Amino acid sequence: MVEAGFHPDLTTFNIRALAFSKMYLFWDLHLSLEHMKHEQVVPDLVTYGCIVDAYLDKRLGMNLDFALSKMNVHASPQVFTDPFVFEVFGKGDFHSSSEAFLEFKRKNWTYKELISTYLKKKYWRNQLFWNY
Repeated sequence: MVEAGFHPDLTTFNIRALAFSKMYLFWDLHLSLEHMKHEQVVPDLVTYGCIVDAYLDKRLGMNLDFALSKMNVHASPQVFTDPFVFEVFGKGDFHSSSEAFLEFKRKNWTYKELISTYLKKKYWRNQLFWNY
């Protein structure tokens, strides 16, 4: 497809990321992130949600910082993915929780703060050591 001149947009990348994360294809998920960076497509909340949900579903939270180190966790969360995608795939747990957190207008959130708050909410009893 690339040889034919097709350049994927954010929605296309997120459809791939959602599929890879639901199948726990971490290598393909990482390749998608690299391809996004190469195409200069900026990840949104959906992309971060795919990463976080996939890693936590498989209890790989200790390795989460490896994937997120390739992304800008200091950016402000935004959703640019076509809403039709959510009708097909639904919203992940991180995405749904993040929307609730973002309703609190106390400050400007970053992805790092959202992920940290989500991990505290979800795993407050577990000993999950994470660098963020």
